Amino acid sequence: MARSKTPLIFFAVVVVLSIVAVILVVNKCSSDQPGATGNAGVASDTDQPGKGNNTEAGQGNDPDGMTLTPDGKHVDDVSTAQAGTPEELVGRISEVTVRANNTGDAQPLIQALGQQRLTPDQANKLRQLAAASRLKLDESKPFSSVQDAANRWALNLADRNRIFLDLSKTADGKWQVNKITLPGGKLAIDDNSDPRWDPANPNQEKQAAATVHGFIDAIIKLDPASARQHIDPTKVSYARLAGLCIIFEEGKYTLLKERAVRKMFLRNTTAGWLARVEAQGSGESAMFAINTKRKDANAPWKITEINLDQLLADYANRVSGGDIYYTPLIKNPKGGDSLVIYFDLDSNNLTLRTQRQLTIVANLLKADKTKKLTISGHTDALGSDDYNLQLSKMRAKQVMVFLTENGVDPSQMKVVGYGKSKPRLPNTTEDGHDAPDHRRANRRAEIFLDF
Repeated sequence: MARSKTPLIFFAVVVVLSIVAVILVVNKCSSDQPGATGNAGVASDTDQPGKGNNTEAGQGNDPDGMTLTPDGKHVDDVSTAQAGTPEELVGRISEVTVRANNTGDAQPLIQALGQQRLTPDQANKLRQLAAASRLKLDESKPFSSVQDAANRWALNLADRNRIFLDLSKTADGKWQVNKITLPGGKLAIDDNSDPRWDPANPNQEKQAAATVHGFIDAIIKLDPASARQHIDPTKVSYARLAGLCIIFEEGKYTLLKERAVRKMFLRNTTAGWLARVEAQGSGESAMFAINTKRKDANAPWKITEINLDQLLADYANRVSGGDIYYTPLIKNPKGGDSLVIYFDLDSNNLTLRTQRQLTIVANLLKADKTKKLTISGHTDALGSDDYNLQLSKMRAKQVMVFLTENGVDPSQMKVVGYGKSKPRLPNTTEDGHDAPDHRRANRRAEIFLDF
């Protein structure tokens, strides 16, 4: 009797169904794995960044999500080091800070600082500050070095807070940010933050830049009379113009051939610039900062401040062996600046150096015969009081004679001698020993342009 085939058919069906079930289970498990795609090889909406979940693009649950730059590089692989001087690096960072404040996007600033140098809390705080336009820099001094702290700089915010940057040098001689210190609670974010300033358009930027270039060209030509056409005389003293010409002439400075004038910030009515110069044949650069303002969009740009701190330090190293006190420009107790010329010991003769300096002053005074100046003579402490008083008067008189011979009206000038009564520096050390370098700075005549 033939056996029935039904059991075999039933067994075969069971085997086929089991295989199908296994395949379905395997596919189900695979679809649950991260990064799996659908049948067409395209991620579903819920798998696309920013859709169907509560995480931002690039963040999610990936701990490395915020350590990638826009071009896909890991931040630890992106060097923020820069060749040049510390001032140039901090100046570049200040430019990025201004853009972050304008756009509300702090990510370029975070990358410029070096994201690996920032804690997550610091990065988030910078994003909040940028979004609230609280990264606005001080117009008069956007950044500065910190005294008594080697390689420490500060971004000076308009609300008087500061962001500190500690710099270090790499093995190949480049500068980089090594540490960032943000201010404390005073930078709390609120809804009453200052509104953003309207940025100037490209044509207005050209106008502001033309003012700066015209001013610097006149300084290089040792023409303070032409340079004064570009300044606000209520903000910038004529003494500063003459002093800058003297510094350029004696330091033999010229503008760098590339990117000599760099914009630090630009607004509708104010702009900041960094002028980079080099001493002839030195191959080393120095810089000074210039601020420009205008009353409104139809008014001309005028220079309102010139910060010479870094340039004066470089000048002192090149011209006077590092003696910063031997500078041709000092602060006057009455306010503003005074020009200073120096004399040899026990002499009222003008050196070739002082004659060149006074020629620049004469050119400035001849351009405006209504202006007055006071010439004060001074001595060191050697000699009697009577002798030093007479010597100081002779020094002041000698300056007046030279200026008169070079076209300045004597009625514009007043001379006075103070002897040794008003030293710039102590003539002796604290323990009573002689201080020749200080005495050299005291043998002088000061020219106060009381304009």
